[in-house]
Amino acid sequence: MSRSKVTIKDVAREAGVSIATVSYVINDRIDIKISEATRKKVLQVINLLDYSPNQAAKALAANRKSLLGIYISPTQSMMENAENMFMLKKLVNFFHQNKYEIILLDDQNLEKCDQADAIICYNTSGDNFRKLGNNNFIPLLALDCMIHDPLFFQINTDPERLKSAADAHFNGDAYTYLTLATQNEEKIAFYSNTYNNVEFISFYEDLEEYTDKNLLLSDQTLFEVLKTKNNVCYVPSLTDSKLAKLYECIESAVARTPIDQHDVLV
Repeated sequence: MSRSKVTIKDVAREAGVSIATVSYVINDRIDIKISEATRKKVLQVINLLDYSPNQAAKALAANRKSLLGIYISPTQSMMENAENMFMLKKLVNFFHQNKYEIILLDDQNLEKCDQADAIICYNTSGDNFRKLGNNNFIPLLALDCMIHDPLFFQINTDPERLKSAADAHFNGDAYTYLTLATQNEEKIAFYSNTYNNVEFISFYEDLEEYTDKNLLLSDQTLFEVLKTKNNVCYVPSLTDSKLAKLYECIESAVARTPIDQHDVLV
């Protein structure tokens, strides 16, 4: 669907509401009873399709700020915080080279972020992602978390890439995919259904039992701790290819370029 051909009918269809409902939301009709959930859904679709009922509104989409917000869920785990810092530095360095600046959003308050072009949610629970989506009508992208909503890009590690490397490294021997814990329940279910043996780790003390094991790792923090005590196959989660794909998705989302595939595995 080209941007110039987006109509109010397209918005209504994507939002699953009537044309009249879209019109009521656009015109902020207070005399018509519309649920808050429906209103937010319509506004999200309007944003993602870049539907503008007038030229003034259309100009807003072109008002690029070259600023990205990053949301990372709070955790009490030292190892998870170490991995979060590692990932944050990689993201800051990459996007700085691509002319974007980064702001870190408050991890305690899922508030409206007016100053950014888009928000990257890293390893975030589905509930927190949706709360951010309800408060913000700029593009929202899920990195290393699963949302399963065609309105949003989700960019995750391809399990086949990890499994192929592990099969070659361990030559058919059994191994455990050991990864840091996540609040994203969809991701937990996906990993549990993908690998024969997968275990989620939160605290350093939990690693005491992992000695002389065959381990598949994708977290930098776990690799640094376990690499000398085990037979380790390390396949980094955040690769140059993944960063490039994230950048591509952000550019498409900010430009409101329609793309059919929003579930990206790298």
